[in-house]
Amino acid sequence: MKTIPASVVVVAFSVLSGCAGTAVTQRGTVVSRGESIRAFAAGPAEVHAFSMERGGKVFTAVAVSGTDADCAQASARTETPIASDRVKVVTLASGQVACLSTPGQRNYELLWHARTAPAAEPTTATVAHNQQ
Repeated sequence: MKTIPASVVVVAFSVLSGCAGTAVTQRGTVVSRGESIRAFAAGPAEVHAFSMERGGKVFTAVAVSGTDADCAQASARTETPIASDRVKVVTLASGQVACLSTPGQRNYELLWHARTAPAAEPTTATVAHNQQ
């Protein structure tokens, strides 16, 4: 297994967290050992998740208690893989939590931060009439 110094991870995540927009409202690290399902952020938010390892998958669940139990009890879920060394963006609506699913047999670390999701902009149609 290739080991990367913690300072490289901190610098990489600092660069990635310099996204434009509103201030970071939530942040954290999820470390799982073996197979697990964990909740890690609550909506409404735009979550940026990053890992240097492959194998983790993210999905959303309805927030009932705001704990890992919400993710474990999610019936219909679509898990999306997190590519190693890439930022995965997950948009959470109000009343949702972001969940991490990891396979067994190895450790997995996820770094993430979330920003308050921007309010939906009202759609405006402009019709121009050319009179000649």
